[in-house]
Amino acid sequence: MAVLRKGILPILLAVVISFAGTRLVACAGPVWPSDDEQQFLDAYRDYVDESATSDQYDRADKLFVEAVQVLSDNYVENIDRPAFVERAIASLPNLETDDHTPDGIVGAVLDESLHDLDPHSAYMTDDMFRRLQESTEGSFAGVGIVISQDEDKLIRIVSPIDDTPAARAGLQPNDRITHIDGHEMKGEPIAEAVRLMRGRIGDPVTLSIQRKQENFDVTVKRARIEVPSVTASIIDNDLAYIRVSRFDASTLDQTREYLEMLENRIGSPRGVIVDLRRNPGGLLDSAADIADQFLSKGLIVATEGRGERKLRSYEADSSDYFDGAPMAILLDRGSASGAELMAAALRENGRGVIIGEQSFGKGSMQRIMPLTSGGGLKITTGYYTTPENHIVQGNGVVPDIEVKLPDAEEFEREVDLEHALPPRRRDPRKVLASMDAASCERDIEVTRIGKSATNDNPLDAEGDGEAKAKELQRDTVLECAVGYFSDGKLAVYRDQVEPLLRAGL
Repeated sequence: MAVLRKGILPILLAVVISFAGTRLVACAGPVWPSDDEQQFLDAYRDYVDESATSDQYDRADKLFVEAVQVLSDNYVENIDRPAFVERAIASLPNLETDDHTPDGIVGAVLDESLHDLDPHSAYMTDDMFRRLQESTEGSFAGVGIVISQDEDKLIRIVSPIDDTPAARAGLQPNDRITHIDGHEMKGEPIAEAVRLMRGRIGDPVTLSIQRKQENFDVTVKRARIEVPSVTASIIDNDLAYIRVSRFDASTLDQTREYLEMLENRIGSPRGVIVDLRRNPGGLLDSAADIADQFLSKGLIVATEGRGERKLRSYEADSSDYFDGAPMAILLDRGSASGAELMAAALRENGRGVIIGEQSFGKGSMQRIMPLTSGGGLKITTGYYTTPENHIVQGNGVVPDIEVKLPDAEEFEREVDLEHALPPRRRDPRKVLASMDAASCERDIEVTRIGKSATNDNPLDAEGDGEAKAKELQRDTVLECAVGYFSDGKLAVYRDQVEPLLRAGL
C-alpha cells in the first residue's frame, strides 16, 4: 500500500458542490465503438440540430465512446456497459437541454447517466473545469453557498459559507432555491444554478427561497468570495478555539498561523475546541494535513478502490500542537467529507471527543478525468476509510456526546440523496450521552484573534448590521463544549468519556 502525503488533488466544487473529494487524471488513447455504443451514436443524431457538421459529430462520437471506456475502467463498481448504453439511448427523448449541438446532446446524456449511478458523478464541460479550479483556490465571485440537488430536482442549500453575502442574508441549510432572478430552477443542473449566481461583483441577484412551508425572495449583492477558511478565538481566557469552515489550498497555512497565535497567547490551555460544523469538505490533502497538526503519529485516512483494493494512505508526520491538552471536535449535520474524516481521525487516534450531531455521511472519492475529446468526467472511484478501517459513506460520524437543537428540522444526509451509494462498514460506536442544547446555556467570553477579530468582508452597511445581530445569538452547542471543560452539563461525562477515548473505544 503506497503512502502519500502530497500530490493527490481531491477537490470540492464549492458553491456547486456535491461534497466530493476529487483527483485530476488525464485520459488518452484511441477508442472504438462497440456494437452497443454504435447504436447510441446512430440514435442521438435524431436529436441534433440539422446545422451540425461532420467534425462536430466526430468530436461528440469520440466523447461518448471514450467516456464509457473511462467509466468502465475506473468507476468504483463494475459497470454493465450494454445496460449503461441502453439507458443512455432511453434517456434521449426526455433530455432537458437547450444545446442541441452534438456535444450538447452527448454531454447532457452523459451527465444524466452518471447522476443515475450516484449523486456525485457528472459530466463536466471545459467551462466547469475552469470554475472548479477557481473554487479550490479559495476565491470566486458569487454569493457564497454550497448547494446540491435533491430528489425533487430542486437546488438545495447545503450550507452558506461563513462571512459571505448568502450567510449575512440569513440563508440556511436545507433551504430550496426555486428561482434565480426569475428563472425556474426545478430540473435545472447544478451548473446552471452556478452560472446564474455568478456575475460581476456588486451586481444583485434575487433568490426565491422555499423554507418548510414558507416562500420568500432574498436579494444579495455578488462579491468576490475570498473566504478565510479558518478563524480562531480564546474563550474564557484559557480555552483555545479554532474553526475550520472548509478545506482549500490556503487552509493549512491559515490553521498553522492561528495555532501559533493561540500557543503564544495561552501556552497550556485548559482545552482545545476544533469546530467543523457546516464544513462541507474540500481538498483531502488539506484536511489530512490539518488533522496532522494535532497528531504526532498514526494513520489519518486511507483510500479504497473497486473490490476493496487499498490505494493510498495519509500518515501523521508533524509535531502535535497542544500536546496533551484535552480536545473537543464539534460536528453537525452539515459537516461532510473531509470534515468527517478529520474528526474520525482525531477520535480514532485517541486525540479528541466529538460533540454535536451525526454528520452528513459523504465518504466516497471522486476523480476528475479530462477526456481527449473535450470536457471530462467526475466519477466516483473509491471510498475513504478511517484509521480503524470504517467507511463514513452513508453512515456519517456519530458523536460521542449528542447535542440536540430545539428547532432542528428533518435534514437530508448523503444516504437520502437519490442514487446514493449504500452504507458500508459502519463504525459500531454509539452515542454515549445525549442532551438538549438549551440546557448548556452559559455566558462565555469570546475573544477573537488575528484577522478573525475584524470583519474584512466587502459588504454594505446593511450586511454588516446583520452580521452583528447574528453575533448576539447564543451558540448553545459551543457553550456545551465549553461546559465540558469546566462545570457545565457535560462535565459529568468528561471522566467517563476520556478513558474510553484514550483506549480507542
